[in-house]
Amino acid sequence: MTSETVEARTARREDEIQLRELAERYARMMDRMNFDWIPQVFAEDGVLAGPGYEMTGHDQLRQGLQSLDQFSATLHSVLNTYFEIDGDRATGEIYCVANHVHEVEGVPFKLDMGIRYEDTYSRVAGEWVIARRAFNMVWETHRPMRLDAEGKPLAAEA
Repeated sequence: MTSETVEARTARREDEIQLRELAERYARMMDRMNFDWIPQVFAEDGVLAGPGYEMTGHDQLRQGLQSLDQFSATLHSVLNTYFEIDGDRATGEIYCVANHVHEVEGVPFKLDMGIRYEDTYSRVAGEWVIARRAFNMVWETHRPMRLDAEGKPLAAEA
């Protein structure tokens, strides 16, 4: 049994719930491609970094995330979450599978990614936001969505 009080454990659980909801809000923002929600997800000087890119602040995030418009649909599924909380700062790992639908020369394709986000969070005016998110690709697959009997890609239906 730990020496953590019931009140401290309850407060930690509430923070974990709020951080999980933040991860889900990020996924919803991406899938809806509604970048007006960036201030409810990222700190004003928040960073999103991955292989070959780093966006800092709401304006760069809004501009950089517009590249998602190359996909006709996305679906980000939040899986495992893990958080370390220290007052108004926290770190976390978020596991996600992200599905992306698009066409290649008239053929519908699906790009799937296994992602592990490594996050730093800040509590600003009582609300958790992402201070820094590092995108780590664990795996990806890119396949046509429809195949004929011989396994050849089929074009999109008219």
